[in-house]
Amino acid sequence: MERSMKRRAAAAAAAFALVTGGAVLAGCGSSSSDTAASTAASDAAAQPPNGVEKLPAKEILTKSQAAAKAASSVTATGTITEGGEETSFDLVLGADASEGTFTTNGAELSIVIVDGKSYFKAPGDGWATLLGSGGAEGRAAGEKIASQVGDKWLLLPADPESLDDAGGLLGTVLATFGELFQKDGFLEAMLTPDGGASVKGTGDANGTPVVFLEGATGEGTLAIQTVGEPYPVQIKGDGAESAGEITFSDWNAPVSVTAPTDVVDISQLSAMMLPMM
Repeated sequence: MERSMKRRAAAAAAAFALVTGGAVLAGCGSSSSDTAASTAASDAAAQPPNGVEKLPAKEILTKSQAAAKAASSVTATGTITEGGEETSFDLVLGADASEGTFTTNGAELSIVIVDGKSYFKAPGDGWATLLGSGGAEGRAAGEKIASQVGDKWLLLPADPESLDDAGGLLGTVLATFGELFQKDGFLEAMLTPDGGASVKGTGDANGTPVVFLEGATGEGTLAIQTVGEPYPVQIKGDGAESAGEITFSDWNAPVSVTAPTDVVDISQLSAMMLPMM
């Protein structure tokens, strides 16, 4: 039973890493929001050149990674299609607090991270859909979670490994989401393309002057602004197996996140909730 839990949790973690990690630069392509584009263009007009386009790709990435880590916040939005399935997210990521939504297979998972605690909500059929990748047993587990949680928020303990078998799988999966939906972890995944990158000239992305870095497969690009701080502006591509676009905007904007009050602690769920896991 324990091996089964760990195997399914590892599969869930790998699937999510594929969405948010180096696979994005291997090939994506979609559309970004007009609001994000107009904000970026407005901000760029008042910023001086930073000269990163003159550097080798590795140095550009290093400078962009450092600038992103030093930023107090960023908004990240994106839509990715992988294997015919569409995944989208809309996140506000702060240094100490984050919130947003992650939608896949028609199921929306809302996330709030504040005061060192992580909260998750998947209304309607959401839990069953999100855990359905584990097969019939996973979907049945999701239905049991929904029957006990309803439209309330689920609170993850600081140490998910402390959960018993009944909540262990769910805790591990949600911990994976929580870690990657924090600013530094999310940006580190985004700005570390598999196989490195090469400089492919300059241009414009979402109204902002940028330098384009191309991924190792030649199917995706990362746009880094050449004015102000060298923040990433866009990840875009169109690969044979995946397509999508991720847009970054509102760097250093104030972030105000409030902890939910209608909450169920995952450790309080019935020990019989996930008997098959």
